[in-house]
Amino acid sequence: MSKRPSDADVQRIDAAFNRVLAAEAAGRERVEACRGEAERLLAAADERARRIVGRADDRILQVQRTADLSLQRALAELLDAASDVRAEEDIDGRSRDRLTAAVEALVDEMTGVDGRVPPSPAGGGAT
Repeated sequence: MSKRPSDADVQRIDAAFNRVLAAEAAGRERVEACRGEAERLLAAADERARRIVGRADDRILQVQRTADLSLQRALAELLDAASDVRAEEDIDGRSRDRLTAAVEALVDEMTGVDGRVPPSPAGGGAT
């Protein structure tokens, strides 16, 4: 003979089953809330990283402009000095052209104007 569960047993089983379903639904809601928070945190971190990169790029450009101005001033001083030497020593046109070309080549190498990146002061090169 099979034993048939009582109404009280059925009610306890139904109540337990409902608690399990409610806990599962609450767990899914918490997982979704965590997922949403994680997406928000990632978006905020991405935005912060973009701002940091933007500021770094701005600073790099400022340093490059400052270096370019310094090099232009140094070149002007060299050319003025070469002009003074030319006036004093009356060097020939070929020597003057060679001096000018050497100074311009030095400036190009230091600024990377010819497409090359100058080596870093620490001895590293371009990657």
